[in-house]
Amino acid sequence: PVPQINWRRTDGLPFPSKIKLRKSNGMIEIPNFQQEDAGLYECITENSRGKNIARGRLTYYAKPHWVQPIKDVEVAVEDTLSWDCRASGKPKPSYRWLKNGEQLAIEGRIQIENGALTISNLNLTDSGRYQCIAENKHGVISSSAELRVVASAPDFSKSPMKKLIQVQIGSTVDFECKPKAFPKAKCSWKKGGEQLQENER
Repeated sequence: PVPQINWRRTDGLPFPSKIKLRKSNGMIEIPNFQQEDAGLYECITENSRGKNIARGRLTYYAKPHWVQPIKDVEVAVEDTLSWDCRASGKPKPSYRWLKNGEQLAIEGRIQIENGALTISNLNLTDSGRYQCIAENKHGVISSSAELRVVASAPDFSKSPMKKLIQVQIGSTVDFECKPKAFPKAKCSWKKGGEQLQENER
């Protein structure tokens, strides 16, 4: 006789309400397929003469999608750049980096690990347009950004010291030495041409 047909997941999880059975339960329909719908499914058929089960695995795949694209940065010469490029996808995407359209060469100063690019001891020639490419067998996406390596001598024009500071005897006075400089400047203090030494005051 015509068998009865039922469906179930091998892991025992119940079907969500979105799942529909068609044609006397002979067809299962899963709208808006998501990763949690993946798994092992069983079709159970039974009549008075016996029972049979067919099993099939439903696998989830997704093309890469950006979780964290790269953005333009400005970094001082001799500093270290850390650019994190992350994408989701199934299977997990692999990453490649380009500089000005050319494959980025991995060497001592330049390292790539799981999508993250690190360039230590930056110099002016490291400036340029960089591109991170994430790909799996279902798609390829890219994100590009500009790296600007800057170098300048110390400049006090944006943060000059006050010419005159009046304070009451016994109070505390603060002087700030904040020049604009790339790389960061080393600061020292003098009073009347004589080097100041640190003490309890």
